[in-house]
Formats: sequence, structure tokens, C-alpha cells
Amino acid sequence: METIFDIQSFDRDKVHWEDYLFVPTPIEEVKGIRFKREDKFAPLGYGNINGSKMRQCLWLVDSWVKDKNINGVVSGSVVGSPQHPFISAICKHYGIESLIATPAKDVKTHSNLAMAEEFGATFHKTKIGYARALQSISFKLAKELDNYEVLETNITVDEKLNPPQRIEAFHKIGSRQTENIPDDIETLLIPVGSANSVVSVLYGLAMNMPKSLKTIVMFGIGNNGSYNLQYIPHRLETIGRVINRNINSNFDFSTFSDSADILSFLEEKNDGVKVELFNLNAMGYCEYSDMMPYRWGNIDFHPRYEGKIMNWIEENPEEMKPYWNDKSLFWIVGNEPKL
Repeated sequence: METIFDIQSFDRDKVHWEDYLFVPTPIEEVKGIRFKREDKFAPLGYGNINGSKMRQCLWLVDSWVKDKNINGVVSGSVVGSPQHPFISAICKHYGIESLIATPAKDVKTHSNLAMAEEFGATFHKTKIGYARALQSISFKLAKELDNYEVLETNITVDEKLNPPQRIEAFHKIGSRQTENIPDDIETLLIPVGSANSVVSVLYGLAMNMPKSLKTIVMFGIGNNGSYNLQYIPHRLETIGRVINRNINSNFDFSTFSDSADILSFLEEKNDGVKVELFNLNAMGYCEYSDMMPYRWGNIDFHPRYEGKIMNWIEENPEEMKPYWNDKSLFWIVGNEPKL
């Protein structure tokens, strides 16, 4: 199975992408290691737009279309972000407009922007390329347009802009993907960039913890995952207030490299599943902009995200020995989208 979508098409007379929001992506064993294949959440076929963040983006647009009957979406992010093809493809599927704020002089020279153009996006050219500035520009543009919503940078729902109930619903989508984790899994390995995917996964684990899970190994590869780790327990605390449950009590964050900051937020140490952190960006192994391809069996990993982790695992076999075996599950958040 190359994608969980039975029909790969933009045509809503043939398929509704939102019908697959809760369909579990497979867990597959390759060369003795099991992988959660979120890259197979791929409505246009494997290797095109895909992944956990694609699902969250789809859920956001679906809710706007059904609740507000919007005419379009404005989005702004750095030129290399997969946010661009995600939102443009989803808007095309729903028959609405997508407008992207970007500093790129020629969108065809940037693969993700070129994909967005292929999917029908239009562009508002800016002089500023920082993500947060582009988000501010997007909100200004949306106010000038008729019934447009803004896709926040990093495909998220900021607590300053959204109520706790919206945040909980946003993460609940991805949380359901933990339901097919086998009970014999002892170690879960997962990338942490914006940290939204890992928050969703931890939410799901707290609701239905695999019987043998002992350790969660996170790999910091940028943004919140390297420099704002409090985001994770803080976000879980917000979700917990909505569902009246202490989600953080399921996890022991005390081994984090900046555990003092984490524990000061939590106020007390928890005795749940141990959470380890290998902060690849902060330790100087890589920078967010680096591209590090890697192939394991028949899987080509995203060179900006999972590829970095796989390279590091190969280069540090002794350090990874306790975590890399037939009881391990590597969570693939997504793969590099290509036409």
C-alpha cells in the first residue's frame, strides 16, 4: 500500500479527502525496524503532498469550509516550507482560492512554491522573508479580502489566537494515529520541529498507552523542538484542561537536557514513560536549513527532517544501541513532497 487513499484525485465528485482524516496509516517493518508511515497519508499518491502536517492542514480548511463557507486561505511561511503545496492543493480540492505571501522573486526556483503554483496558488510578493512577519502580512491581506482565513505559520493554532477547545481538537486529529501502535513496542523515536506532531502523539499515547512502552526518544531538529521545549508540556497542559485530565502525568521529562526549565513549568516530577532528547540542532550536528538525504531499505527520508535523524543514528551506533532494535518504532511525520 503506497497511500491510504483509495482514489487519488482533486475531484470531489470522486473522493473527499476529509473522509480519511481518522484512517490509520500503516506500521511497516523494514530491515528489522518498524516505522509509522505517516508519509502514506498522501491524497495524490505516494511522494506527493503527504504526512501528519498535511492532515492537520486538511482538518483546518475542512472546518473553515463547513463552518464559515470561506472563499479562500492566505498563507505565509519561509520559501522552503511544505506548507505551500499543502494549502494550495487542499484549496484546489475544495474549489477555493489560495494566496501565498512570499519574498521569492521567482517561485519556480523553489520546489515547494513551484508545486503550489502548479496547484493553482497565487502569490503576494513581500520584501520580508521571516516566518512571523509573513504571518502578520497574511492576516493583513485576509482582512482586505472577502471571507478568507489565515493558515498560521508552521500549520498550527496559536493559543494567543485560538481558544483551548480549538487547540485540543487540532491535536486530537493526529492523536488517533497512535491507536495502531503494537503493544510490544518499547521505544518510540520521533522528530521534533514545530513540536505539533509530537504533542498530538503524546496526547494519543496518554489516552491509550501501549503496554510495553518504556521510552520516547525525541530528536530536536528545529524551532520548538530545539529551542522552546516547554512548548510540549505547556500544550499538553492546555489540552488537559479541556478534557479534564492531567496528560503530563503520563510522561517523565526529567532527562531532557534543559529539564530544569521543563520541571519548573510542571512544578513536580512525573513517573510516567521516560522521555529522552537528542537535540541535534542545539548540539551543532545540523542546522534547520541543512539537507541530509538518507535511504533505509525502500524508504527515502525527508532530507530536512527524518533524514538528519537517520544519519545521526548511523553515525552514533553505541549511543543509539538501547533504542534501535526490533522493539523500536520510528515515527515518520512525512516525506519531501514532489510533483
